[in-house]
Amino acid sequence: MYCHDDLLSALLIFTLVLILIWLSFSFAINQQIAIAQTQTAEPSFVPYSNPTFGIKIQYPANWGRLDLSFLQNDSADINFYPLDDPSGALSVRIQVNSLLRSKSMTFDEYSNMKIDSTEGQIIESNSTTLAGLPAHEIVISNSVLKTMQVWTLKDDRVFTITYQAEEEDFQNDLQVAQRMINSFGIINNY
Repeated sequence: MYCHDDLLSALLIFTLVLILIWLSFSFAINQQIAIAQTQTAEPSFVPYSNPTFGIKIQYPANWGRLDLSFLQNDSADINFYPLDDPSGALSVRIQVNSLLRSKSMTFDEYSNMKIDSTEGQIIESNSTTLAGLPAHEIVISNSVLKTMQVWTLKDDRVFTITYQAEEEDFQNDLQVAQRMINSFGIINNY
């Protein structure tokens, strides 16, 4: 009988070990699936509009917004930033400024002036569109921060969106910034 109890004990221990191994593999696989889904899931976006300056955009729901437009009479300055970024380097900023009426400029003249006055190394400069209008995009590097600016003109206003991040994080967050830029619109009745 002693032999029979030892055999049952060994079989029970072996079965428990197999169950524990199976559970740990199952847990590890489920954890990897959850991590992969988190990394590939796009953040949800929420709308923002400012009828005073005639703009609308969508931004990540887990980002903050600082709108200082009420401090200025004829220009808007709205910053969007991730709440979980301790560096504060990552942001998307929208600016709306009025052109001086005495300086009636074409889009090309404004773009040339803007490019010529840019500080830092311009590593890209392209024609694009913003809110369905002809626009220009530049990417600037200063070895710490990388900045992308896109601007367009409509009537007597300049609409500029600036995406800025630390050099090593620029590509990681570019997709979110690009989605924001693509969602940008100008409301006709401002």
